[in-house]
Parts: sequence; C-alpha cells; structure tokens
Amino acid sequence: MKIKLLKIILVLVTCNALAEDLRIEYAAGKELTKLADPAIIESSGLAVSRIKPGVFWTHNDSGDKARIFAFDKTGKALATISISKVFAWDWEDMASFKLKNKPMLIIGDVGDNAPIRKNCTLYVIPEPKLNGRTMKKGKVRPVVQILFKYEDGAQNCESIAVDPSDQTIYLISKEGGTTCQVYALPWPKRKKSKTVHIAKIIAKLSIPTTTAMDISPDGLRAIVLTYGPAYEYVRTKNQTWADAFKKPGRMIKMPARAQGESICYGADGKTLYLTSECAGKNSKNPSPLLEIPVLKK
Repeated sequence: MKIKLLKIILVLVTCNALAEDLRIEYAAGKELTKLADPAIIESSGLAVSRIKPGVFWTHNDSGDKARIFAFDKTGKALATISISKVFAWDWEDMASFKLKNKPMLIIGDVGDNAPIRKNCTLYVIPEPKLNGRTMKKGKVRPVVQILFKYEDGAQNCESIAVDPSDQTIYLISKEGGTTCQVYALPWPKRKKSKTVHIAKIIAKLSIPTTTAMDISPDGLRAIVLTYGPAYEYVRTKNQTWADAFKKPGRMIKMPARAQGESICYGADGKTLYLTSECAGKNSKNPSPLLEIPVLKK
C-alpha cells in the first residue's frame, strides 16, 4: 500500500516538474507597429499564418462583412479575403491550426452579449495562400461549418482555440464577474451536417472577463486573455485540458492597450502577439500590433 502511494506521489511530482519545464519566461511587451489597413476597424480575433512566417490574420468585430485580413509584422496590408455564403453576425475570435497537415483557419461567430442565441457557428476555411507583395483580394468558402450550442444554455463567448492533437475546439464564456467556464466541442465526424453539436463544460476558471485564447502548436500550453493580463495554462502529454484548467493559471502581464480582444502564439509557438479594437475608421487611431517576446537564457 505504501509503495503504491509513493508511486502516485512520484507521478504527480514528475508531472508538476514537467509542467514547470514547459513554462516560458516572457520579456516586457512592446508595440511593433500600427496596422496600415483602414478597413481593420475593430481587430477582434488574431491568428498566425501556418504557411508563411511573419504573417497574421484578423477580422473585425460585429457589424462588418464576412471577411478576414492578412498583414505582416510591419503592419503592411497583404490581403482581404471574403468568406462566401456566410453572414458575419458577431465574429469574436479566430485561430489557425492544421487538419490532416493542411493549414486551416477557424472563425468563431460566437458573440452573444444578451445572451439569447439558440445556436452559434464556427466556420473553417483553408488558409489562403498569399503570392507576391501586392494587395490581394479573394474569396473562399468554408470547408466545414459547425453549428453548436452550449449544454447549459446561451453563453457570450470571445475565446476559441483548437487542440492540434485531436482538433477538439475549446471555448471560454465571457462573464462579467471573476469566473468563467471552459467548454469542449469535439471535431465533427462529417464535414457537412445540420446537426447541432453540444459544447460541454470541462472546467471553471477563476479569472475575470475573458476576451481571447490560443493553444500552442505543440498542444501543451493555452493562453487566455482578459482586458488586463493573460493567464497561461500548461499540461503534459499525459494530461487532458480538463486537468490543466483545474490548476490556477500563471498570470502574464500584457501591455496597456485599448480594448484588447485578441491574442495568438507566433510561428515559433512561444512568442505572443496581440492587437486592439482601436477605432481605425479614419486611420487616426489604427490598431497596434503588440509582441510579448520570449526571454533568451
């Protein structure tokens, strides 16, 4: 009995030590540039390109057309891509990931301030390829469209991410208090289906209003953003996200910004990037691109 107990304690200690090793030490955040495209009036979601390093994708908050924008680390506008056969009700977050080794983008029409929506929708598109240096305009259709609802009723949400290991989609409710809930939505078995999938609660987080999230390409770290700091959750390969989210997240200081509602890991899977919903309608107050670099040891 004592030997069995010692083995359990050893496993727990080892897992905690491994989780500590996965933690990243970050330097102070800094502004890299301003986004040049005046059409980006409320950058609400952010995703790094899985095709071309140094390229990012974003979309506006509610009220815009169904479209996404590409830009580089200098803020230069690279492309505007329209999503065909789609209505943008309240797009709040996006993420990049690979599906069968193909780069994809997922866009979350999940905003619901009331909340009153019966169902919400996630759109999955192949990441558009960018050729040349000139501004590109194009169209793309979703290859997967996921209709879903939450098991406990309508929720406001601004945070979505995809686990690269099994493509499970994670969502976090946006609540006004000091707690929020994490939901898991398994990847649908069929590309085209009218089935309403169910997002189920896997954890409750003791953090304030959440506005964005992302999961690292190795699937071992999740970053969850608030209007102030971000919180990092780490797991080992033998742990589930339900296990990881049960532990308190490590607070990471974010730069001051106006209504920051987006975050993503960079191409290295470590560096963090953010934008802001600064009003850029007349280009007098365009959104910044912010970076949280990794400390070199």
